[in-house]
Amino acid sequence: MGNNMLKVLAMRAKNRLVNKGNSYYDARIKVISNDDTDFVEKVRRLLEEEEACRNPLKILMDEKKVSKMDECGKERYLLQTMDKYLRVKEQLEHEHNGDTVIV
Repeated sequence: MGNNMLKVLAMRAKNRLVNKGNSYYDARIKVISNDDTDFVEKVRRLLEEEEACRNPLKILMDEKKVSKMDECGKERYLLQTMDKYLRVKEQLEHEHNGDTVIV
């Protein structure tokens, strides 16, 4: 999935949020599991890399899943991946900061 496709999906999702209610989308569909240890490990590896990744979503999103989704599903998957990445990143940063001992 190219950067342009991610930008388009993000822009559509943002427009949908701004225009609340112009279209019906079933928000009950869950694409990403909350207890995905592989996802957490991918985020951990991304954060440990010396050079920060410019587009972590491109690495974290499953292109095979995305290719089988309709536009609404792609947007939902993008937003869920973004949300999950931010939560995992924050959790890992808190764990890292908690490990340091100030003498």
